[in-house]
Amino acid sequence: MALDTLALDYVIGLETPRTADRVIELTDRVFGPGRYTKTAERLREGSEPVHDLSFAATTGPKGHERLMGSVRMWPIFIYDEDANVREPLVFLGPIVVEPTHRGLGIGKSLVRASVDAAFQKGLRAVLLVGSQSYFKPFGFNLAEGIDMPGPVDAKRVLIRYRDDGLHFHGRVVKVI
Repeated sequence: MALDTLALDYVIGLETPRTADRVIELTDRVFGPGRYTKTAERLREGSEPVHDLSFAATTGPKGHERLMGSVRMWPIFIYDEDANVREPLVFLGPIVVEPTHRGLGIGKSLVRASVDAAFQKGLRAVLLVGSQSYFKPFGFNLAEGIDMPGPVDAKRVLIRYRDDGLHFHGRVVKVI
């Protein structure tokens, strides 16, 4: 299938109620039912995405936009039992791009927008489960000392801190 030229002229904006259903449909279509078995999904289950940190990439005329991709952020916190401290964070994902339009930078634009917005909002870190090779250029590193609920490959648990010198440790807890 050939790429249409409109795909190169996409707009990144906050997810809206109008795009929310299409985001779920695209995510289900791209990732399939297997995504519901992952630990990352347990952090999203029963929670609402953080609306001012969740973005959609669209193309086309206003009112008739076509969804090209999305990224959502979810409220979590890291609980340090030793210090009895809860640090609010967000959990990034899933990042989903229309399969026929991958490789155009849409996913990267979505990641940048969501991480920048999280830090502008005052959050001090963003956590995700993903590929080190993809997320390293965005400043994500191994989330050492952070325990996820459920089974997950520790080499895929990544964090980006807003400021150098920050380091959180503890247990990840979802916000409901």
